[in-house]
Amino acid sequence: HQNRLAVAPNGSISYINDTTASLHPIINRIEERQESKIGKIYYPAPYLSNDTMPYYTSAYDMDMRKVIDIYAAAQEHIDQGMALTLFMRSTIPEGLYEWKNGKTDKMTTRDLNILRNYAYKKGVKSIYYIRTFTDDQQEVGSNECESCVI
Repeated sequence: HQNRLAVAPNGSISYINDTTASLHPIINRIEERQESKIGKIYYPAPYLSNDTMPYYTSAYDMDMRKVIDIYAAAQEHIDQGMALTLFMRSTIPEGLYEWKNGKTDKMTTRDLNILRNYAYKKGVKSIYYIRTFTDDQQEVGSNECESCVI
């Protein structure tokens, strides 16, 4: 029993349990997933209603430093690394990151380096995935994004 404190798994397990994925923010108010055997499935955020809709912000519209801060706070209390995912838009909304002001609004490896260094300084042990939301409303993982490979 070397490791006793771990954060619950992310992804599919959270959908089965009708909850959010670990410490991750919600991806979208209603997330569309392609399941291999049954096709597309739509997962609304837990407790989503017309009354609560304004309170749900997509992970792609959040400053990832806030997510990193939450993971860093949790990391102090567990003895395993966590699967931290960065959610980035290929075109970063104006004002989201101060270092983008007056520069290109396209996501670059510089943005990823800034966030990676921020996470390191906060004590986060690793960044597990970087998920990108493209201008044509597609979600791209690191395996499909040639320009994301460093």
